[in-house]
Amino acid sequence: RLVAVGDIHGDYEHLISILRHAKLIDKKNNWIGKDTILVQVGDINERGNDTLKIYNTLIDIKQQAKEKGGKVHVLIGNHDLYAIEGNHFYTSLKDIQSYGGVEAFEEALGPEGKIGKFIREEMDVTLVIGDTLFAHGGLNPEYVPDGIDKLNEHAREVLLSTPSIEELYQLILKNITHPIYTDPIFTDKKRGGPIWSRYFANGVESKICPDLEETLRLTNTKRMIVGHTVQPYGKIRTKCNNKLILIDIGISRCIGG
Repeated sequence: RLVAVGDIHGDYEHLISILRHAKLIDKKNNWIGKDTILVQVGDINERGNDTLKIYNTLIDIKQQAKEKGGKVHVLIGNHDLYAIEGNHFYTSLKDIQSYGGVEAFEEALGPEGKIGKFIREEMDVTLVIGDTLFAHGGLNPEYVPDGIDKLNEHAREVLLSTPSIEELYQLILKNITHPIYTDPIFTDKKRGGPIWSRYFANGVESKICPDLEETLRLTNTKRMIVGHTVQPYGKIRTKCNNKLILIDIGISRCIGG
């Protein structure tokens, strides 16, 4: 069984409700999903107040699932990227306070912090499970001429090299810009890289479906599942003969879920 969950944006209670409804965790938040594969498509961070509780839960059940034959995958979204870059303009005061203040918050997001290590080491830019492709925003064919492995490997190199927020700031003072701020994988908002793309979600089918077909051909998949772009009325929508599945239904109460 494969379960995909859209953008969470700090709403711990709604995430727990979904995971329990899907019979993936019990009342004590322990994994009961057996060999189920859970994919969360990114944007844990910002807007809501409980990102720390969400990360702790996902980290715990990822290990529990592994021990019981299941898997938990978490993709990186643009708001998770903001977090490690030091862009906190969507972060609530209560969320920062839950970490113990700004200094503790940024320490947790650093390369040695529990959350920062998880983002850098465990969260992928894109993912293939069977014949299904996942990305936070969408995946344009020019990003995967050789499949997703090279894309993920390059993204991982950049993430692992990303220092603490204070160190990023010190680099900027020296007129040095880290690739996390410049690499197209993490910054492309025009046509849209895998983290930022709304090209598929918002584009007309006559234009996007041929590009989607090429992405699916290059990744040897049959459909692509994405978050990032909130769908009207909390409904999952599809395009291109159900080959594009849009699952950001505004789970967080900060969005309207």
